[in-house]
Amino acid sequence: MKLTQKLSRTTKLAAAGATAALLMVPALAGTAQASTAAVGASACGKTYPKGYWWTYPTENVNLRSGPGTKYTSYGLILKYEGVEVKCKAKVAGWMRVYVLNGQMKGRTGWVASKYID
Repeated sequence: MKLTQKLSRTTKLAAAGATAALLMVPALAGTAQASTAAVGASACGKTYPKGYWWTYPTENVNLRSGPGTKYTSYGLILKYEGVEVKCKAKVAGWMRVYVLNGQMKGRTGWVASKYID
């Protein structure tokens, strides 16, 4: 087989592989987005005015992108780092908080309400 024939065959195989990869990406992306997309105030049931409710987690707790364990964790809020509660979620057991200090300072996310004092 000549070098040009080998290159041509290799190019065709690479192109076919790239096409197959492109066809699979949307299916994979659709499933991952549901758990990594941040959920904002639209998931709130009861909201609180700014400065109304400041408190501390009773244990180290994950700050998540949405109200549930299926959502991505941004990291930990450590026990006794201050948070401001923004709302209670429509989904029972979750609160949207703004972190007042510590390593997650300035982030807004969701925590399980059982860890909020």
